[in-house]
Amino acid sequence: MKLLHALILLAAFLCIVWGPAVVIARRLFRRGEYAAMRGLRFVLPAQLVVVLSLAVAGEFLEVGNPAAMLVAVIAATSALGALGLMALAAWARVRRR
Repeated sequence: MKLLHALILLAAFLCIVWGPAVVIARRLFRRGEYAAMRGLRFVLPAQLVVVLSLAVAGEFLEVGNPAAMLVAVIAATSALGALGLMALAAWARVRRR
């Protein structure tokens, strides 16, 4: 039962972190911007690395409320990943012209 709870939490974590970037990529893909899907190869692993490294840094710095810090890091990384994917697609569009 603990394994099931851990898997559900992992799935929720990945949906929260990767959800906005994947939605942006699908929206751009439907518009004909194929570079957005190629950009997911770089954005998704980078988001995981950033979240994990900031979580570890927060543990080493002994922040006052680690749960709130982790939620803030996850939300900010998710939003920045989506913005980075949009910027990557815009850069590919400019480079193509």
